[in-house]
Amino acid sequence: MKKKRNIKIILIFSGIFCIFLTLLIFKINLNNKQKDVWDSKLADETLTNILTQEANYVLVEHKMISSQFTQAILKNDNGTYKSYFINVKDGNLLNIEDIIKSEEQQNFKNKVHELIELKYPKFIADSLNYGNGNITYILKDTELIMYFYDFEINPKPLEELFLMIDYNEIKDYVNFPFHLKEEYERENGFTFDPTKKTVALTFDDGPNGSKTLRLVELLHQNKMHATFFMVGNRMATAPNVIKEVLKTGNEVGSHSYNHKNLTRLTKEELLEEEKSTNLIYKSITGQDLKLLRPPYGNVNDTMKQNLNLTFINWNLDTEDWRYRNTNHIYDSVINKVKDGDIILMHDLYETTIEAVEKLLPELYVRGFQVVSVSELANIKGQTLEVHKVYRSF
Repeated sequence: MKKKRNIKIILIFSGIFCIFLTLLIFKINLNNKQKDVWDSKLADETLTNILTQEANYVLVEHKMISSQFTQAILKNDNGTYKSYFINVKDGNLLNIEDIIKSEEQQNFKNKVHELIELKYPKFIADSLNYGNGNITYILKDTELIMYFYDFEINPKPLEELFLMIDYNEIKDYVNFPFHLKEEYERENGFTFDPTKKTVALTFDDGPNGSKTLRLVELLHQNKMHATFFMVGNRMATAPNVIKEVLKTGNEVGSHSYNHKNLTRLTKEELLEEEKSTNLIYKSITGQDLKLLRPPYGNVNDTMKQNLNLTFINWNLDTEDWRYRNTNHIYDSVINKVKDGDIILMHDLYETTIEAVEKLLPELYVRGFQVVSVSELANIKGQTLEVHKVYRSF
């Protein structure tokens, strides 16, 4: 009997304790809610002041990012964004450094630099990474978006400059909650857009050692590719050049073995000419040649019937071999170029390299993608066929 009474007393006290604990938790939550309301008022006052100062902008989004801060996103009629991070505890404004872990600030900056260089040509990337301008940071559920304004870039891009950083890239650096995608793609300047204007750039008569390598470097810096039509008897002297051309995403085609006019050869001579060229190329790369730029652009039925190659001519000739003048070569492209063109140059002349260095950034800001012949055909939805001649797409 006494044991039952003790159990009853214990149960009563347990019940009283539970009621007390519940009331205590409720009181704490109530105090927190009251504090949140008070904090929200400070943040709202700050937002009101921002909207008054930014009279040319409208508020497009205002949301709580974490328990510590909110983000207000503003936009004007020109499509320019501004964003503000507002501390809900005191209404003060925060900057990007305040929401990145203090010990990871440099790693965050390094990652941003890396991704900018992956996306943009060097002349843009260098300005965004090391120049002065305004950056707007917008936090999304799965990514951070950076918009770049008022940076001095020459030539000046007409497109909006921005960078999308998936949180998978910076998950160890940020100091706020986020969601991770299971799969994501990095920004990549070599991902070509089929809706944009696109041209193929081609170089004949190489390989030519340091000049060819300099052109490869310029193409890579500008997120572009080209096709190099090489002469067979020069290939054996420059295996490392050929490998570097291919390594950076460019393409190699045949320009015959010794630059003869192929239309004047017999069938047997013609077959031997291309067999010799292909053997040298295959010994260096392990691959067969698929494209032929016939010397002088000359093609006849004997060639088309007997060579299992695709013939690539051109529709925009810079005549850089005749006019060894940088400005003439530049003007011959920039004043005539149009979507689908195949452009002819030669990797033999210093003036050609100087023109290309000036030309590639200008083509970029004018909305042109510069690619290899095979990439151009693919972008235009065409399959290159053997025995057929192409001049443009």
